[in-house]
Amino acid sequence: MSQKPDRVTFQARFDEMIQTLRREIIRSERPPGSYLPSELSLAEHYNLSKKSVRKALDLLVEEGLISKVPRVGNRVRMLETQEAVALTVGFYPSVEGEAQFAELIGRFVTQYPHIKVETVSLPYTDYPDSIKRYLENGWLDVITLNGWNFREIAEHDALDLLEPQTASSGSYPYLHRMSSHEGKMYVQPLIFSPVILCYNKTMFRELGMEEPDSSWSWGQLLDTALRIKQERDIFGFYAHIASANRFTIPLLQRNYRFAGDSPRFLYDDPGLWGCLGEFRDLMYSQGLFPAFLSENDADAEKLFAQQKAAVIMTTYFGLKHLKQVEFDYDLAPLPYEQSARTLLLVTGLAINRFSKQKEAAKLFVDFMSSEASQLYIRQHTLSIPAHKASAEWTGAERLYRPSRYHLYREITPTFGTHVELGLPIRELSRFRDELKLFWSNLETPESVAERLRPPATASGSNASR
Repeated sequence: MSQKPDRVTFQARFDEMIQTLRREIIRSERPPGSYLPSELSLAEHYNLSKKSVRKALDLLVEEGLISKVPRVGNRVRMLETQEAVALTVGFYPSVEGEAQFAELIGRFVTQYPHIKVETVSLPYTDYPDSIKRYLENGWLDVITLNGWNFREIAEHDALDLLEPQTASSGSYPYLHRMSSHEGKMYVQPLIFSPVILCYNKTMFRELGMEEPDSSWSWGQLLDTALRIKQERDIFGFYAHIASANRFTIPLLQRNYRFAGDSPRFLYDDPGLWGCLGEFRDLMYSQGLFPAFLSENDADAEKLFAQQKAAVIMTTYFGLKHLKQVEFDYDLAPLPYEQSARTLLLVTGLAINRFSKQKEAAKLFVDFMSSEASQLYIRQHTLSIPAHKASAEWTGAERLYRPSRYHLYREITPTFGTHVELGLPIRELSRFRDELKLFWSNLETPESVAERLRPPATASGSNASR
């Protein structure tokens, strides 16, 4: 019985070979000067005869994509018609240190010399409003987007500004869920981190103290912090608790959830303020002025690097500030009382749906999420790349890496998000802003709650009776 495929099957295989090779050449996945696999290899891969493979290659020769070199093979040609492309990428400034962004862009341009990449620094705050005009006018082709800003854009009904993407194979699946909405994924994950503890291992050993582990409670952390304060007169523990990526964690750990049509009324809940007050008292109980009005999370890393704090609440992103420290440090899970929970933070890349360089934008995102680029991030930074095999790579390290670097794998079941609190990002942001004086112990919960309540109305007043 003949093994020859029917005409439809043959044509499908023939077309697949031509289209695949054409796409790979145009997208520079097969760079100019490189050679295609042998005719025999192509025949085996696409299940075609050598005669059919030669016919397909002849078509690529006619298109000017390859040239035949006698007794050598089929060489990819420089595309004479390939025009230079200008790609504009908007990015958070912090991503440079967290993912070696400039170096990766340089590697991208080397691989795709016809694409010129221009970068624009983007803000973290007021993100939807500041970014919308850039996207609508096509001024940015690709943007970095974290989980917080993604939820903001979704709440502003502005996701139609972004191009839906296909999840990169090999990435941690739970990262894709954080950048998806109604079954569509809009952000390709690049790097991620849970919120964790970082402690001065050298100091703990000098003091003969037990190092933090997954069994620690907040009470145990406070006891340790007080002892360190007594021994060294520094912060035993420090965190920039005014950050929405910090003060929300105790609420997650107690499974606190705002619910109902008017969540602002729940600001009167004594349990909410008791939880936040206990978190604040972690700092005041040490007898040091906590500087709660510090500007950002990086203040904790600065104090830690200067050995003015022995334990800090941080992320893998924040470890970029510790590259030059001259002492050993390590990582541990966050303490807890009721349930072990922490926040998962993700930064990825989104494509502008209105981009005039959408093909180049997709090439850029594919390159950044490729195994080679993700491995580069793993080897040259302390951030966790989204690609699983790259993140879990082991080998000769190029920089100091804490012994418990792979801690995130152990605590994956504890990962949570701001969404679980039941508050829209815009309301959570308002709540955070109104807490500033509360953190400094200059305002009571009642006064903060009063400002957060919606204005009373006649109909609302009658309804409450």
